[in-house]
Amino acid sequence: MEQVRDVSELVYTKARGGKFRWLTISTLMLAIGMILHLVSPSVFGFTPNWMIACYVVAILLTKPSYKQCLGICMVAALMEVFTSKSAFPYGDFASEFFGAYVAGFFVHSVPPIKIGKLSLRPMLAGFVTTIVSGWTFLSILTLVMGIPLKVYLYGMMPALFFIAIGNAVITPFLYFPALKLFKSMHYMAESDVEDSDHSGLVLKQQKEGVISVEHLTHTYPFAKEPALKDVNLSVEKGDFIVITGPNGAGKTSLLMSMAGAIPQYYGGTMQGMVFTDGKAVTQHTIADLASSIGVILSDYKAQIVTLTVGEEMAFTLENHGFPPDEIRRRSREALKKVHLDGLEERKVSTLSGGQSQRLVAAAVLAEEPDVLVFDEPTSALDPEGIREFYEMVGELNQKEGLTVIVAEHHLEAALPYATRFVLMNKGEIVSQGNPEKVMRAMAENHIYEEAIPDMYRAQLELEKEGITFDKPFLNIKDAQYSVNEYFAEGGETHA
Repeated sequence: MEQVRDVSELVYTKARGGKFRWLTISTLMLAIGMILHLVSPSVFGFTPNWMIACYVVAILLTKPSYKQCLGICMVAALMEVFTSKSAFPYGDFASEFFGAYVAGFFVHSVPPIKIGKLSLRPMLAGFVTTIVSGWTFLSILTLVMGIPLKVYLYGMMPALFFIAIGNAVITPFLYFPALKLFKSMHYMAESDVEDSDHSGLVLKQQKEGVISVEHLTHTYPFAKEPALKDVNLSVEKGDFIVITGPNGAGKTSLLMSMAGAIPQYYGGTMQGMVFTDGKAVTQHTIADLASSIGVILSDYKAQIVTLTVGEEMAFTLENHGFPPDEIRRRSREALKKVHLDGLEERKVSTLSGGQSQRLVAAAVLAEEPDVLVFDEPTSALDPEGIREFYEMVGELNQKEGLTVIVAEHHLEAALPYATRFVLMNKGEIVSQGNPEKVMRAMAENHIYEEAIPDMYRAQLELEKEGITFDKPFLNIKDAQYSVNEYFAEGGETHA
């Protein structure tokens, strides 16, 4: 095990989509291959083997292990058995067995071969894989069916050669549009750089806190500029932190890094490290971190997957293997915390927007995390819903002792509950500290000034006229007190 003393220089790279992206892409490509196999006409008596071309494309795009390559090709063989018109379709299982390892060899062992910017690997992989797979299939077919050797050598093998040439043409034809599509989705890269592996490193948190972001820089796949630039942030137990800034400032990226979604799902290049509950996010899965940090997305309704409140509460807990009694206990306690107790039989479709959000929060709370993260939670709520939301979250923070981190634009709603503001701009933390300090920095640096609450903005305008107050205008009570004190001290004539 290698001890890493300075994480600021530590780099981690990963393609987007998590460890199962190979399965997603392969399923799509095999479906396309089967459709093309069924509808493709013959040209001069020859039909390209679309299935081989499609699984070669899937393997080249996702770079799966040899074992995963075999899984992809066995599924392809099964699909061929059901759609094949050959005399012995079961030979596909043997032929695609070898095809899997040939395609895997091109991914893992063949260096990039290019003419200018054009990669020749799809063409070569399509040709060679077709030759090996086809030769295996034809050899088995000849033995099983008793086909004469001359027919095999002078009829079937030349036909295989022409089909392989056809596949050498259609494989790039499929590969490059697919690569362009996934690039546009920031899903994966055409790269021979393997995903990083930090399992052999000893990574220790250098700063105090339940979450420690240390020199974090992150660049999404294909992005020209980092979304986060040398970000440092410590989150202490019991904090209520509001992260604000203009659109594109990096707020969501920072939250996703705390939950491990960056880099484990979104991929890209990450420099530095994030520790959640003492765990380095590059050494643990998102599921591993879920017991420490619960995330509620801005599109919270997308996190609801069942029909009733009770089913929704049980869904995640059942997936984690909790026994029924424990599921009922956790569900009951979590629903009570968000004031939805007694609604277990209620259909999710009948809940209001605010109630739906509370349900998602309850489902997360049932896992008993120490930290709750909300990504722009009030974007779809009306003013009354916003007020009720912050009352709920403030209660969870103050009474239950939960640490809360919120990415927010409506600062006036969060202001009564926040212990700390963090201002971000262009991927960097510009200011952090108590709310007054950060809002003053927003005004002085002209960064996202429109988010400053009107009440505090009024104080700043009065200060420009030389008027000072005993307490900042962080709430109505303090504002009234400061104004009354000002007039009581003879400020009326000055005003």
